[in-house]
Amino acid sequence: MTQGSKASDVRYRQLDELFSTIAEKNNWSGNILILEEGNPFYQNAIGMANLATAEKLSPESVFDLASVSKAFTAMGVMILQERGKLDYTDKVESFFPDFPYADITVENLLVHTSGLPDYMELFSQYWDKTQIATNQDIVDQLIKHQPSTLFQPNEKYEYSNTGYALLASIIEQVANTPFADFLQQQIFQPLDMQHTKVYNRRYSPERIPHYAYGYVYSADSEAWILPDESSELDFVIYLDGIQGDGAVSSTLDDLRKWDRALYTEKLVKKETLDRAFSPVQLTDNSLSYYGYGWRIREDEATGKVVHHSGSWPGYRSWLRRYTQTDKTIIYLTNVEQEREWTEKVLEAIESILFERTYITP
Repeated sequence: MTQGSKASDVRYRQLDELFSTIAEKNNWSGNILILEEGNPFYQNAIGMANLATAEKLSPESVFDLASVSKAFTAMGVMILQERGKLDYTDKVESFFPDFPYADITVENLLVHTSGLPDYMELFSQYWDKTQIATNQDIVDQLIKHQPSTLFQPNEKYEYSNTGYALLASIIEQVANTPFADFLQQQIFQPLDMQHTKVYNRRYSPERIPHYAYGYVYSADSEAWILPDESSELDFVIYLDGIQGDGAVSSTLDDLRKWDRALYTEKLVKKETLDRAFSPVQLTDNSLSYYGYGWRIREDEATGKVVHHSGSWPGYRSWLRRYTQTDKTIIYLTNVEQEREWTEKVLEAIESILFERTYITP
């Protein structure tokens, strides 16, 4: 056995130990795939996909990606920009008559520097909760209530789901195609991502084989329940028609195909991707490390990392790409876990991957 395969062997065992420990002690349930140079190095599926039918998770399970979806929305914009259908400098008000915010550009939406207020708060305050909202309702509510912006465009970075929902509406308008169909035709089909789609489970339910339902813990009933059954999480129902900031569902292998495509020019040119994976300069000349649908990190130990996490009641997802060493972590879970704890799990995975000492959270 060579030195390299011994190291791989050790890391494989460490990963196995990590996941069996957290599954046992922390009720971890999910799917994990780790790639090295595109090859699956470690894969596991632990837990239940559906508590009602006792279906177990399998590598084929389909998870809601939550905000990991943003990279697909950004790619949609990049495709249209390359085709000359829109420009990053286009003003958002040019797409929506009566839009009450001047000077916000498409790029401001992509990199979260628009200063737009959070639509969830707006809907929590004004929306008829018996109705399921769609993207058009976000535009209508912003026009109707005109909540103040948080800052001037490009003054600072503030993560914005509102911005990405608006990008989906812009794609729809420019391409003259429903957002879900556009992603299907321009991204998922060309990459042979057969189990990936924009899916709003409550707004337009359909039967998806191997669908992994997301569960939250209810202290009242001392059981894992669907968020739909919790009155505190009623927004999962009335905001279910929104797309762009979330709503893509996918599998481990489809996300592997997505990861590989981002090393090629299958969808857009290299220079377009380079821009997507670069920090942006704010008005005060400081840098913000969020590109087009991706967070960016540079450190000596791991090299450049482009990554994104997703969180929605019942789900946590993470796609972390170490682009200089061509390693990728695809992490999908369907039971509620604290963000801080999840980040510690990711740290442990990364440490194992780069042969450093690690702590099991």
